[in-house]
Amino acid sequence: MLTFTEYALVISLPIGLLSILFIVTVAFPRIAEIERRIGTSGKLIDTVRVYFGGGPIGRWMRSLHVFAFFAFRRIPGYGPKIASRYGDELEPLPLGLKLWVTVPNAVFFLAGIVFFSIGLSMDY
Repeated sequence: MLTFTEYALVISLPIGLLSILFIVTVAFPRIAEIERRIGTSGKLIDTVRVYFGGGPIGRWMRSLHVFAFFAFRRIPGYGPKIASRYGDELEPLPLGLKLWVTVPNAVFFLAGIVFFSIGLSMDY
């Protein structure tokens, strides 16, 4: 019989993989719209767009950089300074559009944290 931690370990890996699949297929057109709005010329998001391209790994990397932009903006102190290297939000983005990038990436990171923390703490 599986314990709760074993269930969490078994469930967290497919959730993380499904979130990546969701990011690169369903959510990516909206992420590209955000990227177009905040990726001003010469900033990191604009460079990442050109460098990684539109393949599956490129879409995932581009999504991670847009997520990092929004995450760094929330960190007090140096966060906005770091976020300004990524891009500029010249016009306020609607919350619904921001959620298309933040929720799937947060689910991916949370699933990864659960998978690795439980996996490393289990005794076999």
